[in-house]
Amino acid sequence: MGKKNPVLNFLIENGMYIVMLLIFVYFAASAPGFLTANNLARIPLQSAFVILIATGMTMVIITGGIDLSVGSVVAFTAVIFSIILKRYELAVPLAVLAALAAGSLSGVTSGFFVVKFRVPPFIATLAMMTIARGLARLFAQNTKIFIENPGIEKYSDFIMIKQVAVTEAIGIPYLVILMLAVVTLLGLVLMKTRFGRYIIATGGNEEASRLSGVNVNRVKFLVYVINAFLAAAVGIMMASKFMNGNPEFGVMWELDAIAACVVGGTSLMGGKGNIFKVLLGALLIGMLDNGLLIQGRSSEMIYIIKGIIILGAVIIDQIKER
Repeated sequence: MGKKNPVLNFLIENGMYIVMLLIFVYFAASAPGFLTANNLARIPLQSAFVILIATGMTMVIITGGIDLSVGSVVAFTAVIFSIILKRYELAVPLAVLAALAAGSLSGVTSGFFVVKFRVPPFIATLAMMTIARGLARLFAQNTKIFIENPGIEKYSDFIMIKQVAVTEAIGIPYLVILMLAVVTLLGLVLMKTRFGRYIIATGGNEEASRLSGVNVNRVKFLVYVINAFLAAAVGIMMASKFMNGNPEFGVMWELDAIAACVVGGTSLMGGKGNIFKVLLGALLIGMLDNGLLIQGRSSEMIYIIKGIIILGAVIIDQIKER
C-alpha cells in the first residue's frame, strides 16, 4: 500500500476553505468596492433566501434524494399568498397559513410518489417543478400580483424581511438573523437528534437502516415536506419584501441550493452532509456572484464559473470517497 500524502489529504479535506480564501483575496485585489463593509454585509443578505432553501435541500440530499421543485414552489407560494391578500383580504396570519399549506403540499406530493410508488426523486421533483411553475403562471396570468392590502406592511415588518430593516442594537438585518436561526436549528437537529441520525443512516445504507428498525419511508417523506415548507416560507417573504407575487420568482434557485450543498461537502451519493458547512458553501457562491457582478461580468460568465466550481466540488467529493 502506498503512503498517504499529508499535503494532498489536507488540501482535499480543507478545499472549500482554501477556495473561499483564494476567491476572497482575488476579489479584494481586483474588484473595487468589494472589500467595503457595506458590500461584505450585503453578501449574507443576498444569499439568505438560497441558504434557507439549501438547509432543507441538505436533508433531502443526505437521504440520497434530490429536489428540483423548490424554486418553482417559491414562486407558487408567493403568488398564492399575494392572491389571498389582494382578492380575498383574509387576515394576514390566515393568509400565511394558507400559503404555507399550499406550498408544503408540493413536498407532500413529491414525498408520496418517491416513497409510495418508488418514483426516482429526480423525476418526481422535476414533474413537481413544472407543475408548480405552471400553476404560478396560471393563477397569476403571467403577470405580477401586486399586494394592495395595507395589512401586509405590518406583517412584513413582523417577519423581518424588508431589506432595509436592521436591528437597532447590533445592525444586522432581520432576514440574516432569521436565516442563521433556521440554519442553527436544523443543523442541530441533523447532528444531535434521533431524527437527524435516521436521515444520515437512511442515506448511508437504506436497507440496513430498515432492518435496524428505522422507518425510512417516513424519514424520506418528512425531508421533502420540510424542504417544501422552507421554500414556501421563502415565497411568502419574497412576496412581502417586494409587495407582489411574481410567477418568475426562484428561477434556477434549486441549482444554487444544490451547488451550495455540494460545495459545502454534502455527498450526492447520500449519507453525508453538514448544514453548517452548507452555509459556508452558500456564502462562497454568494461571494462569487457578488464579486463577479462588481467586476461587470456577464450572467453567462457567472454561470460558467459556477459550473466549474460545482464540478470541482464533486470531483473532490469523489476523491474523498475513494
